[in-house]
Amino acid sequence: MTSALISVEYHAGKGIGHWSVLINPQSDNPIQSTKELTGSFETSSLREVYLLAAITTLSTLPEGNEAIAVSINSSYILDCLESKANNQINENSLPLFEDQSRINQLWNTLYYLNSRRNISWQLSNTKGSETKREALTKPKGITKILPSNNTTYTVYTDGSCLGNPGKGGWGVVVEAWSGGQLKQIYEMSGFEEHTTNNRMEITSAIKALESLPENSEITIYADSKYLIEGITKWLDKWKSNNWKLSSRKPVQNKELWQKLDENSSRHCVTWQWVKGHDKNEGNNRADKLANTAAKGNQDI
Repeated sequence: MTSALISVEYHAGKGIGHWSVLINPQSDNPIQSTKELTGSFETSSLREVYLLAAITTLSTLPEGNEAIAVSINSSYILDCLESKANNQINENSLPLFEDQSRINQLWNTLYYLNSRRNISWQLSNTKGSETKREALTKPKGITKILPSNNTTYTVYTDGSCLGNPGKGGWGVVVEAWSGGQLKQIYEMSGFEEHTTNNRMEITSAIKALESLPENSEITIYADSKYLIEGITKWLDKWKSNNWKLSSRKPVQNKELWQKLDENSSRHCVTWQWVKGHDKNEGNNRADKLANTAAKGNQDI
């Protein structure tokens, strides 16, 4: 069976995505050998990079009934392909935030290429790479990550609170990427005696940003719409309104929002909401770190 492994790296600050694919042809063909293809795209989002990388990869693979296994570290791609196969999705109503017509065109192309090939899709960061992830994971408690050239960071943050208000915890997973390869994973977590879930969500993002070298390119994934919408939609309005809501009431957790704003200004940050308790390995790990810390236990 021919197999292909797609890897993607996205530079949020430059709007440039790099991709690579390793193609292993059928083992009974002695003439062909493993082939690596690479490329770059100027795009508006990480999702576009994944779509373009998948389209380019499929264009190089043979049509027909030959079995092909394609691995990609994007649950976004897999979820939409699965929904399409089950007739649960309409190309004109994809759950996306980018320019709809552009995304629809890319999805239509990917659907067409996929339909002409016998492809089984799978996540590249599931069981087969668990050992690798464990080997790359540094012990928890890291508070400062040293600078490294040509490195970008993918960050997963989460907060937890037992009682809300009550005992709380935050968890952070930092993936360091260079040249399209995952180089290192850092984990951090912390505990507060009396807090709220929202405060822990903001704190997790603050701790992540504080740990990274100045002027880093970072994509932060969080399942808290309070955090994501606060930093991307509401923050500027709050600041211009002297930290008051439209109702003239003071903004809750003002000191944390100010600290988050200060820390995010030191970097080039892209903020992304991700569905909680789903298929995202990084988000699930951050959730586990936060929940365990809220119970007063840092050892997981």
